[in-house]
Order: sequence, then C-alpha cells, then structure tokens
Amino acid sequence: MSKTFEERLEAHPELKAQMEALLDIAESDIEKADDVELLTVESIQVVGQQVIQQWAEQQALKKSEAAKDLNGEELTGKGKKNSIGQRHWEKSP
Repeated sequence: MSKTFEERLEAHPELKAQMEALLDIAESDIEKADDVELLTVESIQVVGQQVIQQWAEQQALKKSEAAKDLNGEELTGKGKKNSIGQRHWEKSP
C-alpha cells in the first residue's frame, strides 16, 4: 500500500515546514500582490533547494549501500596508498 501525502510529508519535516509557510502566505492579510509574489517565489526557491538536497542525500545513500561487498564492508581503501603510480613513459617490469 502506498503512503498518503500526509505520511510522505511527515517523513520530510523541512519540506513540511516550507509547505506550511506557503499556506501561511496564502492565508495572510498581505495587501499587495507584489509582496505575496515575492514571498511565494522565495519560499518556492527554498523548497527547490531542499528537494535537491534530500534527493542528493538519498542518491548518495543508495550508492553507498550498493558499493558494499558481500561481507558488508565498503569497497574503499583501508589505508594509505604506498605507490605513487607509474609514469606513462616508464615501462612496466
């Protein structure tokens, strides 16, 4: 069963707060449309930044999980590299 909009929003408190801020703007007593527009645009920009940040964090987590070997250890180096490599003009032994 898929989650409801409310359940999904509860999983993202930063986005929930921003949606509440947008509702506050919609229900406000601000008299000038220009002021409402400015507040709305700023709020939407913040939402966009939060969405991108949360998406990036999820992608990084997925890639990190996928990069684990069969023993559950990450496939990253465990120590300092000992060799500086071989220059392209040097022949290998």
